[in-house]
Amino acid sequence: MKVCGIIAEYDPFHRGHLYHLNQAREQSRADYMVCVLGCAFSQRGDAMLFDSFARAKMALDNGFDLVLGMPVSFSCAQANRFARGGVGILNSLVVITHLSFGSESARLNHLSAAARMLNHPDEVFTQALKQGLEDGASFAKAQGQALSAALPDLPERLLSSPNFILGVSYLRELDSLGSGITPLPIARAGSYHSKAAGPLASASAVRAKLLADPGANLEAECPDASRAVINKATRHLPDALDKVLLAGLLGKTGQELCQYSEMSEGLEDRILAQARKAKTREELISLVKTKRYPYARINRALSQALLDMRHLEITPEYARLLGMRKRAKQLLKAMDQSGFSLVSRPARSKLPGIEQDMRAEELWRIGAGQSAQEAWKRNVIVID
Repeated sequence: MKVCGIIAEYDPFHRGHLYHLNQAREQSRADYMVCVLGCAFSQRGDAMLFDSFARAKMALDNGFDLVLGMPVSFSCAQANRFARGGVGILNSLVVITHLSFGSESARLNHLSAAARMLNHPDEVFTQALKQGLEDGASFAKAQGQALSAALPDLPERLLSSPNFILGVSYLRELDSLGSGITPLPIARAGSYHSKAAGPLASASAVRAKLLADPGANLEAECPDASRAVINKATRHLPDALDKVLLAGLLGKTGQELCQYSEMSEGLEDRILAQARKAKTREELISLVKTKRYPYARINRALSQALLDMRHLEITPEYARLLGMRKRAKQLLKAMDQSGFSLVSRPARSKLPGIEQDMRAEELWRIGAGQSAQEAWKRNVIVID
């Protein structure tokens, strides 16, 4: 039995995602396709536009057999931790044979060379990284510069690509785990954060189009199955949680903020120094942002404070079961042999991370103009 996993956010699921899914299924010859989905908050730190179950429904209706939710402590995190969550879940399930991901380069040798260098850095890399940090670059920027110095044959354009960096993070995690899962990169059609609408639109472009016009026609950007869900789904309101965030920061100390993983190297003090001056989250980020502290890191740090994200498992201890096709029952039986926990009823779970996940889901609901209790009312989606 061949089972191919994809780690994604699908906010929302667009035509580029469908292309990747179909290519992954074809190239892996998979009997089943499994998605590990980032839940209420994204890897960049934003609240998702669509809730976990709406995005799971899009994934199922477009061809996935099983959709699992990644704990928020991994989904709202920098690339290496996001990869640890997604790859850790897939590896723990035992039955996964392939991991497919989109990348600006489908050449596995490019990705593998970068992954090996990051896991086993040489002197050139180490010195270049040290110099970049001393020059005031962010860690991500300094790391990219160090890779370029240590691997001059690696196309420089790849080093600034979020998908390439994420793909490298997946390979690093597979290597660290000694996993037998086969990596399967698929060349992307379109740009990760392209602002252009149309058939090659990124998820960022689709969200921007919907925020500008909630009733926008997405026929060019999204498959029919996705549009059917989008047209009915509740959406998170922009800036809806800003006041909750800013009010919460007023009662924090630098020592308390340091409990959150992204708050270090003086970022906590800089945030507190500017928190009383800002009227919105975006304004606060603009006041705090420097070459050393890029937007995404600050955004994630603020979300971690908002979610009070202090419980950080080293590896994922569970995944939430969001949705499945009936034919996946046999797959679930095979997964049961692994002993890895798939949580279908959060209210009954005693796992420590679930409380944190449900706080994120509750805050998402509040930001969508609903009551927090709506987060507890959703059941596992089952389709034919």
